[in-house]
Amino acid sequence: MLATVLGLTGGIAAAIIGAWAALHARRPPKSQVELVDVTIAPPSDTATRPRDVSPVLDVKVRNTGGQSAVLKRLVVRVHGAVRCGSMFSSMRLTPYRAIWVGAVLPVSATYDAEIPPPEDAGAHRAVIDLSQVVAQGEADRFEVRLGMKPTFDTYAYALDLEIVYDGNDRVMTSPRVAVVFPQHGFVYSADQIRTAISSFLEETRKVRDAIDTEMAERELPVPDWDSAPPRCRADLPDGLVSVDGNAALFSSGGHGVYEVTEAFWDPKRAITSHLQSFERMYRELIEITVGAGVADDVLTESLPRAETTLAQLPLLYEEFGVPTAADVEPVGRPADARQPAELMAEILDRDDDPSARESAFQELRSRIRARDEGTFWFLGRLLTGEDDASAWAARIGLGRMPNASSAAELLEEFLRLRSPDDPDSFNVRRDLAIRRGDQDAASAAAALGSVLGDATRTLGPEHPDTCATRVELFHFLMEAGDMGAAATVAVDIVADHHRTVGPDHERTFGFRHNLGFCLGESGDHRGAVEVFTELLGDAMRVLGPDAPPTLDVRHELARWRGRAGDAAGAAAEFAEIVPDRIRVQGPDHPHTLMSRHNLALWTGEAGDATGAATAFAELVVDRRRVLGPEHPDTVKSARALAHWREQPGPHRHTVQ
Repeated sequence: MLATVLGLTGGIAAAIIGAWAALHARRPPKSQVELVDVTIAPPSDTATRPRDVSPVLDVKVRNTGGQSAVLKRLVVRVHGAVRCGSMFSSMRLTPYRAIWVGAVLPVSATYDAEIPPPEDAGAHRAVIDLSQVVAQGEADRFEVRLGMKPTFDTYAYALDLEIVYDGNDRVMTSPRVAVVFPQHGFVYSADQIRTAISSFLEETRKVRDAIDTEMAERELPVPDWDSAPPRCRADLPDGLVSVDGNAALFSSGGHGVYEVTEAFWDPKRAITSHLQSFERMYRELIEITVGAGVADDVLTESLPRAETTLAQLPLLYEEFGVPTAADVEPVGRPADARQPAELMAEILDRDDDPSARESAFQELRSRIRARDEGTFWFLGRLLTGEDDASAWAARIGLGRMPNASSAAELLEEFLRLRSPDDPDSFNVRRDLAIRRGDQDAASAAAALGSVLGDATRTLGPEHPDTCATRVELFHFLMEAGDMGAAATVAVDIVADHHRTVGPDHERTFGFRHNLGFCLGESGDHRGAVEVFTELLGDAMRVLGPDAPPTLDVRHELARWRGRAGDAAGAAAEFAEIVPDRIRVQGPDHPHTLMSRHNLALWTGEAGDATGAATAFAELVVDRRRVLGPEHPDTVKSARALAHWREQPGPHRHTVQ
């Protein structure tokens, strides 16, 4: 009997196990994406690749699982970055300034990952949506172009890739990758650095000779450059062309075609700073390259030279007789006075009390306005990122500091005083003003207005940098609520776009639309009607009557017609717009609901309170269904419904 039971039990267990095995056999294992390779390669659609475009990552993956894998997202994570000076940046060690303008390189690729400059790249994550399916047992390949801003320097990055796939967000991570941009050699030998320093000293001597000659011609005593050299601009007489430069002479080739830099006043400090910048750059470069599983060929080839140059830098300090740390107290400042770096740190300190921050701000501002040599030297280094203080500039740029706006304001004023007509400074001043806009749009607009004035005077009103500044100024004026000033600037922007991209370009249409909006919001309702009437004719001709931008123009024209006093005309136009919105964009589209709101409003304003209430009652039901009962647009329509049911009369503040 027991044997019978055991036999029966064993048979049942065997059947269960067999059924489970059969079921498991019919249900294949999950997908499993593995990285086959990631290389740094040219784009697949070009036969040759210019060496100054952004690097491209060639990614190959394989699905070794039992189901298809859906690749959902790619995350490019930056773990380290360094800005290495090109031959242009090494020429920052110069006693005077030159003027040049760089070009802009557009970014385009199958997948684009925008990578910021090194000083802003700490812990950066570029997230890209993927839309690829890798079948069971198959492989796939795609390219990721690392979009970087154009530069005369060289950027080196350590990064890796995360590929997120399938519905449960499984993750595959690549080895560390080291890339460089632009794609060319950039590490300089000790001999090249020595040549640059020697050239700097020779150019410094020429500037000193020019000062001596000019002062002798004016029958003034020449400076004692060996024993008691002048240490700042205030130590020399006013009006020296050899110091301040003369813009009228730029095309003549005569004397005074330069403006001396901070390096001129203290050559030894400048040389020390220059050597320290190479030391920092090459240490970080070696760390990025050695720690990578996949390294750019340019980086690999540059590594031995960087190691050799780094080993030889101590000899250059000794050869030129400069200290290994620029710690000499600037001349003319009391011994117990705080350094500019201390003041800037206090301004940016989130834990310090407001009165101390304000005191530091005012003290640093007074030094800037007095053209204090030590302050100018420090702020110049801060902006060029030549020492550890560059971390402050990065934190300001990312908007992480509570008082970043104040720091940006000081830096902008420093640049404006140091080099108001230097085109190289305009983009930096514009960027600083934009950073200030994160906290104070009106302040950013004021700063951009100053930049626009200087750029217009120096570069001309039609220069690309001038036009770009004008666009930024317009946006911050709108954000600050100064619609009248924004409309004035928009007139010039429309003219810029007419000239550069043509009257029928979408950007030209966009700013004409903005112009009409700003005119209306500033109180010029009839001016807005005129702008939108003219724009509608062009939109119908270029885009067609059913294009969404054309419908938007019709909406704005009807709205401002009503605000200008023609309620019946506005109601009639919205009665035609709503059916077209429903047909083209659908009944639940936000713009369709917005036009229905305006139709109901102007129906009431034209005298039909009952019709308005009926239309609003229907709209509230739809907005609650589509947007939810707490959405601001739903609440606004509900309030309008209550008004037209209970108190028929003007209700213009609900206009959308």
